[in-house]
Amino acid sequence: MSDQLRPYVVIVNNGSGCIFQPMDIGYSYILTAKHNLLDEGDQLNMLTRFEQNGASWTAREIPFQPLALGQNYFPHPQLDIAIITVPRIQGVSSIYRSDELNEQMNAGYALLGYPATRRQANLANKSLWFRSDAITQIMGHNDNAREFTLAGNANQEEVTGQSGGPVLILHQNNVMIAGIETNMARAFGENMGRAEFFPLTSFDEIIDQNPDTLCQLLPAHLSCFSFLMDEAFDLDAGFSQDNIAGIKAFLLDKARSVTQSGAAPHIIKKQFAKRLLIAEQKEEILQGKEIWKIWLEFITVMQIIQDRIIAEKDLEDLFNTVRLLHSDSDKDWSSELSNIAYSDYLGLADEGTVVISTRKPPARDDQYIIDGNIPLIASARKTRERHKLKINDGKIFPFDHYKFVHMDYFKGKSISRKHDEYSALETDQEYLDKLKLEYGAVFNP
Repeated sequence: MSDQLRPYVVIVNNGSGCIFQPMDIGYSYILTAKHNLLDEGDQLNMLTRFEQNGASWTAREIPFQPLALGQNYFPHPQLDIAIITVPRIQGVSSIYRSDELNEQMNAGYALLGYPATRRQANLANKSLWFRSDAITQIMGHNDNAREFTLAGNANQEEVTGQSGGPVLILHQNNVMIAGIETNMARAFGENMGRAEFFPLTSFDEIIDQNPDTLCQLLPAHLSCFSFLMDEAFDLDAGFSQDNIAGIKAFLLDKARSVTQSGAAPHIIKKQFAKRLLIAEQKEEILQGKEIWKIWLEFITVMQIIQDRIIAEKDLEDLFNTVRLLHSDSDKDWSSELSNIAYSDYLGLADEGTVVISTRKPPARDDQYIIDGNIPLIASARKTRERHKLKINDGKIFPFDHYKFVHMDYFKGKSISRKHDEYSALETDQEYLDKLKLEYGAVFNP
């Protein structure tokens, strides 16, 4: 696991830091402890990252300019944290935030950095300075910081040099950062392997104080749907792929208009937040690509149905008439039935439509559109926990009032599985008429 995390961990003077790729594609941010720079007179003398080459690691010096406050150096006014901006570092993909921390979320996190003990033992070989220490427990808040316990009860001498190092976890092949370590726990005479880190919300305060220079600590693909064009409408017709080549090109052309409409992922995320997700899904999903690829496809479909461009000003109306709810589940959507029932339907219009997206299409061809007559739903209605429902006054149960359709209906069901019906189509008008006919089964029954 540490091999996948190590490319993000950098040497910052006598301490450590972490590369974060923000929405601004011109820059990379180095998140670190402020005292790594203060101890050197607010100077940056060493900034090094490592690239893996087979079984070995090669040091790469990161180009940087002399630190200039408010230009490329942004220390927090009170907390021991800072952001350094450098030209965009290539070859390091997005790193996601791990904000939903609690005392039960301990397994898998590690503190990574370049401790002084490793440096002193290998003065001439920086690649041997790296160390990853397992975290056994993340505890509650200590002012703005979080306390955690390192395996083996490491003391101050063993941790020196890791200040500024990230607390990372690898989750579903995504590198996620919980925060930046700055010091051992503050209790006098108490070590017990306990240290402190500042979560990303503390770095958000630096962003808020420098809104004209820094951008949000979110991946670049949240800035614009254009970053997701290569992944949109991944239609698969097997040996008959040529049959749908034309309709795929048509859909991608329609999707390009979404990228120019002003309706960007970060705007949708800010406006609706966790309401975009099926109940019990982690909010961290909103940083990934999957949900926003689906939103790009969803808005494209809605523009075809409604014969209009859906801009930022139209998002609230869209959300209240056709609501897209996402789950990262890779199981059949029937397994999410209970969570779907307790998702957020507040504000959804009478006779509204709910589009459910999961990573896997429905198991049965006749279950792309469902209603309250399915026995499993009838059973869920009888046993519903009424206090958990998020539904408009006067409504009893979501499945009694709204139509539910799986997002793959608009791709797999309507296109891939009917590939032969698209092979003879040639003009944009023919493609448009065909899609309106297929999608009309949902919106104009």
